Amino acid sequence: MSNDESKPEPLLKGLKVVEMATWLFGPMSACILGELGADVIKIEPHEGDPMRGLIHRVRDNVDWVFEIANRNKRSIALNVRSPEGNEALRKLLADADVFIVNLRRGALERLGIDYESIRAEHPRLIYAHATGYGTEGPDIDRPAFDELAYWARGGFMETLGTADSEPVRLVGAMGDLPSAMNISAAIFAALYQRELTGEGQFVTCSLYGGGIWANGFAIQGALATGQNFPRSDRYSAFNPLYNSYRAADGKWMQLAMIQEERFWGPFADAIGQPILIEDERFALATDRRNHIREAVELIEQRIGEEPRDHWAEIFDANDFPWAPAADTVEIAQDPQAAANGYVRTMQHKSAGEFKILGVPFQLEQAPTDNYCSAPDLGEHTELVLEELGYDWDKIAAMKQSGVIP
Repeated sequence: MSNDESKPEPLLKGLKVVEMATWLFGPMSACILGELGADVIKIEPHEGDPMRGLIHRVRDNVDWVFEIANRNKRSIALNVRSPEGNEALRKLLADADVFIVNLRRGALERLGIDYESIRAEHPRLIYAHATGYGTEGPDIDRPAFDELAYWARGGFMETLGTADSEPVRLVGAMGDLPSAMNISAAIFAALYQRELTGEGQFVTCSLYGGGIWANGFAIQGALATGQNFPRSDRYSAFNPLYNSYRAADGKWMQLAMIQEERFWGPFADAIGQPILIEDERFALATDRRNHIREAVELIEQRIGEEPRDHWAEIFDANDFPWAPAADTVEIAQDPQAAANGYVRTMQHKSAGEFKILGVPFQLEQAPTDNYCSAPDLGEHTELVLEELGYDWDKIAAMKQSGVIP
């Protein structure tokens, strides 16, 4: 049996997803569904999703920023503000299973495609609204990006870093991509319920809610105590073995030996720093609390005498919990990432072999590597309209009137 014959069918084959979303949060959720086999139709304005070309990051003629969240889709360029364009959208939704939007409430209502307006007409539709701050409360119409709703208002800027440091900056899409996974989970739950009841429903997730969830350890502390999560530096770490250290080659590593008493003696022996055992200042964890800086400095001094690869061999031989502070190039070349499909090599329509992020989960009985390149703007407009029953005379008239480009 060939590989093609033995490969199981995509999990979501036959599922129709209509996406009318921009930037990264909503589109990434649709991308995840597409990677699982859904037919994703992306509706774009004539000027395109503003993510196209916003950041000029091109390699081998591929806009890899746009590729992240828009592979596995077909693109239709459509003026949904026009009566004919709005009608075409409604025809797309007639047999759709999932509709993903991230427009604000007012825009959806003006177009007549808010959930209240269409649910009676489409009772099996899963309507997924990706928002900045949620669908209730005083700030539902506030402009939002992940730097704002997820990172700043979600508490990361005031939680991370040392007490006197400037706020830690978000690196692009740190809020968008995990929030896309959140709303995808809600969509999967709604699809499961539809199997039980036959009815669709409204689901929503926000960047703000995603930030609160991801920063939950610190925020739960505030809920319980009324106190902010304290910032700290490396020299005031509660546990010297739950800390970061820099090796002789300038590369950092993170230790996570949470069971401090268990690892203290073996760690001191392994790095060749006997004073950590012999000096009464470090005899017990309670003693080390009063001498944290001295303990950290002794470990720091010893770690700084050898390159990181030296310590990697020793730490792995002793089964110590640790990890290298990898830079992004190291991750892109990491065989562990490739082995699990977190980084994949795909065939791109114009670039040939092209490395891309994979979804961060796998299913034993369904492939998660259904890949096609991100579409050009409006690449599938005529094809999709034909599938909806439009003849070529009608399509030509829509072009002439500006409904489609």
